[in-house]
Amino acid sequence: MAETLFQKDVRIKRVTTLGYSAAQALNDPVRIKILEILSHKQMSADEIAKALGSSGYKKATTTIRHHLDTLKSAGLIEATKMVEVRGAVMKYYAPTLRAFSYDVPDLEKHAKLVDDTGTRLLKVLKSVLEDKKFVAAFAGKDDVCSQCKGDHYKEYAALEILNAALAKAMGRKEYVEMIVAGKEQPKK
Repeated sequence: MAETLFQKDVRIKRVTTLGYSAAQALNDPVRIKILEILSHKQMSADEIAKALGSSGYKKATTTIRHHLDTLKSAGLIEATKMVEVRGAVMKYYAPTLRAFSYDVPDLEKHAKLVDDTGTRLLKVLKSVLEDKKFVAAFAGKDDVCSQCKGDHYKEYAALEILNAALAKAMGRKEYVEMIVAGKEQPKK
């Protein structure tokens, strides 16, 4: 009989809802940096190349266009404007996904805040899953997990609704004002 040398319970600490094409598109640090740059303002490929250059990523505009095509195909950016410049068309892009390239903070130090927020979010998820329109929209899905027989497609859709609602809340004027007000606070 084998002796157990190591055993550890692992809990899920983060949930990310990404389809395969979006995950593939994010498999390049330059593309993540492009999303981060675009989160500040819409830009053209030339402007993105300059911004990347000042961040230490020297890339040709043709390479940037390739990255933009990949991000656009994955639904992570959209063209927002086209301008005619000297007989050519210049496209401007904006992200549909907010990307942050920071190191993950130690959330164990904030366990109470995580627990309290989790309790409130559980109520929100419950109301989404109990919504008759939501349930009707996913009632015909037969994406039952082969491992546990759970309805993970419905779970995924509920998380996408929560994710979209979070993005919408973060785009609201009140949230932006809170972030700006936080920047103006003196550091202790």
